[in-house]
Amino acid sequence: MFHVRLDSDGVCNYCRHWDQTSAFLLDFDRHRPLLEDRLRRFRGRFYYDAAVGLSGGKDSAYVLHRLTSGYDVRVLAVTFDNGFLTDSAWDNIHAITRRTGVDHFVYKPDWSPYREFYRAALLKLADPCFACSVGGYILSVRGCRDLRVPFFVHGRSPMQMFRHWYPGTHDPSVNVLRGNLAEYSPAALRQQRRTMLHLMRLLLLYLTPSPRLRHRMVRELFGSKVERGELSAEFLAFFLFEPYDEREIVRFLAGRDTGFRSGQSRALLGHNDCLIHDACAFLYEQQHGVPRSLLEVAAMVRQGAIPRDEADNVLAVNEPSPEALERSIGHLLERLEVSRAKFDALVARVGRKRGRLPLG
Repeated sequence: MFHVRLDSDGVCNYCRHWDQTSAFLLDFDRHRPLLEDRLRRFRGRFYYDAAVGLSGGKDSAYVLHRLTSGYDVRVLAVTFDNGFLTDSAWDNIHAITRRTGVDHFVYKPDWSPYREFYRAALLKLADPCFACSVGGYILSVRGCRDLRVPFFVHGRSPMQMFRHWYPGTHDPSVNVLRGNLAEYSPAALRQQRRTMLHLMRLLLLYLTPSPRLRHRMVRELFGSKVERGELSAEFLAFFLFEPYDEREIVRFLAGRDTGFRSGQSRALLGHNDCLIHDACAFLYEQQHGVPRSLLEVAAMVRQGAIPRDEADNVLAVNEPSPEALERSIGHLLERLEVSRAKFDALVARVGRKRGRLPLG
């Protein structure tokens, strides 16, 4: 499932590939000019220079502040309101947008078709996060096209971006990352976008159960057809161009008048902005037999963000209490209108399949 292979020296393909490519990936003196060149090309040509996804979490808050203060970018903050953001996330969003003075757009979808989309992601894939990933990517690209914004900048950490970093990876986002680290090319960008949207459309059609719902979801997500010569927004990973240090980001936000508050949990890899994170992590572990955070913790060790002997502690502090897990499952089932019996049957089903899934 995770495509792990050990070589004759007992080193896995993930670690070997990181050792072979990390010097390039961490060459921020080379990469930052790529971001600066992109921003310079389009600065002032449109009303906004870039859009930033703002979830209320620390990474998106940091990216917003760095772009406005460090790169002189006119930013549109964008929030996808799917009903899963925590109260603390909304408090951060409101405070951050007030302090920075940026314009803020909240996209609140017609929940009826979206609920079915999320239900399908849950019941077919046991992964509601998939609906957020697909929907968020498509909507960001479409929204930038409609509003004439040349870039959508996100704050995924290197641990998230490179958790499936190995030769022949099946992670479709890797090609987008590679495109970010190349010289700006409108033709290459349009081709990459067409390929990604085609893949997303196929996955979307697989998940939606009825032709009528498929039509509604495709229209909602993709909108009108892309016209020849139309502006093609680029999906940019900010932490390909600047170093990432989670502790330093928290200190940066706390030491300035940003409006950001960390919430109750300050654990590394914490997700204080999502109500259903614990439920999704539970489903992942039931399906794959390992904690969802394990892939990110392994990436942290490979990247030198934490020593190996700290890995177990990071995994432990990200384990929710039984009460927190039940609250998270309750939010998920209520929002998607799924019964507990159906959820328990899903858990039993993926648990049975897990025993038949190879890790290679």
